[in-house]
Amino acid sequence: MKPQKYNVELSDEAEDDFDKSYYYHAKESQKVATNFIKKADSTFIQISKNPEVYPAVYKDIRKVVLKNFPFVIYYKIKEKVVKIIAIFHTSRNPEIWIERADNE
Repeated sequence: MKPQKYNVELSDEAEDDFDKSYYYHAKESQKVATNFIKKADSTFIQISKNPEVYPAVYKDIRKVVLKNFPFVIYYKIKEKVVKIIAIFHTSRNPEIWIERADNE
């Protein structure tokens, strides 16, 4: 049986996180910025296939580390939707994504 995919949606804050991260990398190197997009996209696909495989870290919030980049994607599952609440650099204060989680 083929696993059913979940829809992946980014919150406004997560979209902002993504955009800021992309532009930061693009200032340094367009190649790195492109790789950032590719890694993020492939991670979103993996999450959509089996979101429950990644660990819960706070209440019902799960996380996955973006391979080759110091970023963590935080998300929650509701029915067949995966809501990305943050795409967060590991050096940032975790209180920010925790506050987002509490407001979801």
